[in-house]
Amino acid sequence: MKRLFIFITLTLMSLTMYATGQEGDIIYIDGEQWELLGKPIYADSVLSRELKNALPKERGINTANWAGYTAYWSIQQEKLYLDSIRYVIYDSAQKSRTECLPSKAMRCIFKKYASRKRIVATWFNNEIRVAKGKQLYYVHEGYTRNYEHERVISIEQGKVCGTKDYQNYVVDGFSFDKYRPNNKAELREKFPLHIEQYPELADVKRILFNIKRARVDAQGNLVECEVKVFRPNDNPRLAAEMAEAMKAYRPWRVMFINGEYRAYGIEGYTIPYNLEK
Repeated sequence: MKRLFIFITLTLMSLTMYATGQEGDIIYIDGEQWELLGKPIYADSVLSRELKNALPKERGINTANWAGYTAYWSIQQEKLYLDSIRYVIYDSAQKSRTECLPSKAMRCIFKKYASRKRIVATWFNNEIRVAKGKQLYYVHEGYTRNYEHERVISIEQGKVCGTKDYQNYVVDGFSFDKYRPNNKAELREKFPLHIEQYPELADVKRILFNIKRARVDAQGNLVECEVKVFRPNDNPRLAAEMAEAMKAYRPWRVMFINGEYRAYGIEGYTIPYNLEK
């Protein structure tokens, strides 16, 4: 029972931690600064705990950085190095200053991973995603965002074993996340439905459609989507008609992200379709 309680507590803490957008670490590659969208130290629970214990309790912690630190990394000779860990300290007058974790504390925490006075991230076996340029997409949760330039780097025991570069872009078009109706008839004009064929909707003033599994192509066509009627009740025939009306409309917003066309701002939304004149 105690173990179950601990597991649930840690899970809830993790969910809370990533319920807001998080600041990334910083990494230098070939002299260029990138944002590292993640915290590689989290990959080792022992390191994370020891680092947390070593960091000053009076450091600044906020909803965008629950860890209360920013790690600085670099890739050299195809190895991932941890160079420093920095945090913000506030004095009694709420003035801030940035400090580095002392080298003695760094050597103590990461002594297993020190090589020639440098820390090699040999505990890390996964991909890291680094980014720079204009932000194209953002969700207020964890590291769910995308930038113009991204690089996905595969790391095995601290060594680079693969790299993929992406040039991301957005082609403007209609999407529900940017949609702000000017009048109740606007969606009916964009997506006309034969409501008269559904006598069960005679007294209904608003329909809620939920959009899932949407897919767009490079020209802004909605080539696939799954629609469900949430209210007044499930109606597969009406849902299918809405799906066809959405596919007939163009252009939709196109996001080319990390080699894929994605329907951000379309799927996962519940849309109020007003029937009032």
